[in-house]
Parts: sequence; C-alpha cells; structure tokens
Amino acid sequence: MTLLRRYLKKFILRTISLIERIENRNLDLDQNDPSKKVIREHDISAEILSDTGLVRAYKYLETQPYDVWFLETENGLRLECADIHILFDPHLNEVWVKDLREGDLIMTESGPSRITYLENTRIPVSMVDLSIDHPNHRYYTNGILSHNSITSSIILVWYLLFNHDKNAMILANVGDTAEELMDKIKHIIKGLPFFLKPGMQVNNVMSMRFDNGCRILAKTTTKSSGIGFTIHFLYMDEFAHINPNFIEAFFRSTYPTVSSSKVSRIIITSTPNGMNKFYELYQQALEGKNSFNPIRVDWWQVPGRDEAWRQREIANLGSEELFNQEYGNQFLSSSTLLLGSNELKKIKRNESEFSWREIDCLHDTEINYENLTWHSKFNLDECDQPGKRFVLSIDLSEGNKGDYSVVNIFKLSPLPKQIIEKINDFEDESDFFSLIQVGLFRENNINLEDLIKLVSILILKVFGPDRVKIALEMNYKGDMFYEKLTSKDDFYDEMFLFTKHTENAKVAKPGIKYNEKVKMKYCEMLRSLVRKDRIIITEKKYTVLELFTFGLNSRGTYSAQSGHDDVAMTLVNLSGLFDGYDFGQLVGEAFDEIEDSDYKNIIINKIEGLNGSEIDTEGNPKNPYVTKEGKSYKDFSGLV
Repeated sequence: MTLLRRYLKKFILRTISLIERIENRNLDLDQNDPSKKVIREHDISAEILSDTGLVRAYKYLETQPYDVWFLETENGLRLECADIHILFDPHLNEVWVKDLREGDLIMTESGPSRITYLENTRIPVSMVDLSIDHPNHRYYTNGILSHNSITSSIILVWYLLFNHDKNAMILANVGDTAEELMDKIKHIIKGLPFFLKPGMQVNNVMSMRFDNGCRILAKTTTKSSGIGFTIHFLYMDEFAHINPNFIEAFFRSTYPTVSSSKVSRIIITSTPNGMNKFYELYQQALEGKNSFNPIRVDWWQVPGRDEAWRQREIANLGSEELFNQEYGNQFLSSSTLLLGSNELKKIKRNESEFSWREIDCLHDTEINYENLTWHSKFNLDECDQPGKRFVLSIDLSEGNKGDYSVVNIFKLSPLPKQIIEKINDFEDESDFFSLIQVGLFRENNINLEDLIKLVSILILKVFGPDRVKIALEMNYKGDMFYEKLTSKDDFYDEMFLFTKHTENAKVAKPGIKYNEKVKMKYCEMLRSLVRKDRIIITEKKYTVLELFTFGLNSRGTYSAQSGHDDVAMTLVNLSGLFDGYDFGQLVGEAFDEIEDSDYKNIIINKIEGLNGSEIDTEGNPKNPYVTKEGKSYKDFSGLV
C-alpha cells in the first residue's frame, strides 16, 4: 500500500469515526470491555470461502468501534481489522493481530506469507464479525485466514470466570497430558487483561480455585476419577486411549455426576483407537441417538498437508496403519479408505444439506416419506423437460430397524464447461456427462410393499417412466422388487440396469448381483468415476459420512469401518452403468432431446475436433467459463 493510499484511507476512517461518535453518542461503549462488543445483530445466509471450502455464514455482528489496524503481506494481501482479530500462523495456531510483528508468517489462501507492514492507526471504527456454521469457524478475509470464535480451552476459562461456585475437571489418559492441559489454561488466564483476571485462592500444578467459588482440577483417568466430586464442566482428552479395562466403569461412574446438573457440559476429544467406548459415543452422536455434537477434522483439511506430506508422515511413523490411526480418523487403523484425500476434499466442497419437501402425489398416500430429502437447488417441477434423465440406485433391507433401504437419486447432467474444455480423451458425448446426486431416501423401518409404492409414484408422477434407469442390488429381495414393479402397468424390463451376475455368465440379467470380485471391481471403478467427476456426490448427512468410513477391511473387501454403508453401496451400484453401454445410451437419448444450447454446441464442437472455447454457434469468440447470464461455474451447484 503506497503512503498516499494509506493517508487517504486514514482520512476516510477519521471521517467515519466522527460520524459514528455522533450516531453512538447515547451508547455506553468501551472497546476494552468484551461484553460491549456487539451493538447490533443481522441474520444472513451466505457462503464464505475457508480453508475447508465454502462454509455458511448465518449472521453478521456489528461491533462497537475498535482501533483499526493495517496489515499487509508479502504476497500483496491487505487487511484492516481490530487488535483482537484472530489470524493463524503456519501451524494453524490462533494469534491476535496486536501480538503480531512485521516479519511474522500468517496463513493465506496461497499458503504462509510474511507480514511486511503492520500499524495501529488508533482510529476507532465499527467493524463486522461473522458467525460461521462450521466446527473450526475459519474463513478468508481478503485472502487471509481468519477466525470468528474461540477454542475449547478458552471456553473452559470463560466458564470459570463468568460463573459462581462451579467445578470443572480435565481428565486425560496420562498425567503429563493432564498437566499440559492445565498449563494451557493458566497461560490463557495469564494473557487476560487485568480487569478480567480472577482472584486466585489456590494455584497448584493440577488445580486452581478462584474467588468466585469456581475451581478446576486436572486428573489422570482412573475408575474413580469423578467419584465424590460434583462436576459442572467435564473435559476428557484422548478418550479413546483410556485403559480398556476400566473405561466402561469410569464412564458409568463419572457421567451421572455431570448429567445430574441442568447446566452441565461435556467435551470429549480423541484420535480413534479401535471400536471402543469412544467409537460407540461418536457413532451414536452421528445417528442422533445421544446429546453429543459430533465434530470431525481430517488431516487434509489443514493447509499445507498434501499427499507429499502424508507420504513423509507414513515414512516417519513407520506404517500406513499408524498414520490412519493418528491422522486418518479411522477407528480400524488397518483399513484403507476407498477414496483418497483429493476425492474427499472434492466431495466436501460439493456437499449440501438435503431437506424434505411436500410432494402432492405422495402426500395423499399412507406412505411415510419424511426421510425423502432433496438438494436445495433441485427443481422437482422441471423433471419432465426435454433432455432430463434420472438414475435411481436402490439397496434393500429387511425393514426391521436394522440396515437401511436406500433409494439414491441422480440426475444426468453435463459437466461444467471449464471441465469439458480440459477433456482431451473422449469417444462420444457421454464422456462429457456426469451423474449428480439430487435426492435420497433412507429408511430402516419400511416394508418392501411400501417401498415399491414409493418408487412407483416417484417414477410415474415425478420423473416419468421414459426418463428413469434403475440400478438395483439383487442380493437381498431384489428379485421380488423387480418382479412386483415390472408387473405394474407402465413398467418394463428396459428401465432396469442389466449386468452379468456371475463371472462366466453369457447373458445379462436385471440388477447387480455382488460377489467378492464384482464388489471389488465396482468399488475401484467408483473411485475412478468420482476422481473424474463422472459421479458427483452432494448429500452431506449420510452419503458423505459413509464415504469417509468406507474402506478395505481385514477380510479384503470394502465395507464401512463404522456404522452403516447402505448409502455407499448405492454409489457402488452406479459403476454398473459405466461398465456397459447403459450410461452411453442414457446420454444419447437425453442429448438428442436437448435443443441448441451453449453446452450442446461446445460438446459438438469438441467431438468434431473444434475448440468450443473459441467460437459460438455464429462463429464468434466466446468464453466457455461464463453462461448467458454471466455467472461463472466454480463448482457443480449450478448443474443440480
């Protein structure tokens, strides 16, 4: 930033500051008082870029005036912020702007960058703080990685400072870890301004007591760690590594002392360590069967950690199994996930919260379809338009609240234009199309008859029988499903995907029959299809969750290492479409129906050997990255 530009910015800031002093003259403001930070709140719904992809901002908070700090980095980024605005160092440690110095490294969109200029202007101006709907609360401001919240340790300190007569306890699997956690608490308290520091009555290595009646103890986990001590806030670190001989007895004796208080809180953190109590609590949290909120952070979500870093760590640790346990969030360290970090990152970028919608043709039936959810951008009223094609991938279960029956719904869609432009190895128009997930039905308490009715109504009254291909797993009651559906009017054999059910079979039959070889083949095909954007996964709650635990087990086959894999198997079913001519036929039918469009002309030009990015239908130069509306395709959300 030039001296002139800084001078002009300061002039503008002083003008704003003067106006705000007049506007806020009736407010009791003090930038040294955190309780007076927010003066107004505004609900919003926006997507903000972070180091883990797009995250949802649901509120912005208008703050009281704070002194503006100027910050510039060597890669040309600039930021104006408050002194206590949180940034991150290269190790993702939180740092306040006021504690930084010129020459320090901070995280940016392009990696760590050195601070070249830092100044406190001492000009107070109101600012904006975002509330982010993501566990790590990080987001980019002007390309610089920022934070909008505080860590669990600071929450513990806050709890102790702003309550009365409350007890907190830190439990760790070893004494050194418990002592280290207590030391972190003390460092946080030491860094507080004088007016927030509590009166200290006891300050030992493993305990503290304050003049407000609150106290905190740190202990090593034993069978009786929590007995005889009323706990209002319990923090258990490395829970999965507690001695398996007494973890059940410990939790049984400790939890009631916490849950007996209506204001109690529990935080549990750990790396996985097999299928133990931690696995049980985490899995039940995922399924909504307990009150815990599950939060997962994967190694590849940390900036600077790529495949090269992973290989180095595997070499340093000595084995991939140890890496999977320490970094991979895998409960079975011997398991290798089907999808690699690049594919999982891509899925996380595209994930979306699916929601239920009322459908008139289902609402008047006795079928319970509350677990039928849809992508927010998918329009159910446009399913009958020319060129629309859908794939229903179905996995059946008994319907007795065990495994789930799943109908996974995909829409045939051309790839984004920028991806089409990069494809050089192709045979026909089908190489430019993908299946994008738009709907999901998942229910473990529905009988076969009701499921057939549900699928029948969706096909006949929502999608249209001529627009649907069904990929049906036959291993459990698939033959009954097929026979009962095709016995109905308007249903016919060609709606189903046909595959060879044995290795030596000469004739293809309806559906997919899995044995070890077929399952291995289709799973490996799925990995390739996801990598090439031929199958685009979007549903967050179940599909993404299952894929993050779907891996090669000790028996040499792919399965969920925790929880269910019924939704994941419907994705594996899709490989059968690409294993034969079905997908190409589906694309051909849709392509013939599509009227002239940017997409169709670009694909035709590619097939005919022309560059679709250079000319349009009238021979004029064009930009393939921009639609007629001028919107740039940065992900697959516009294709739903």
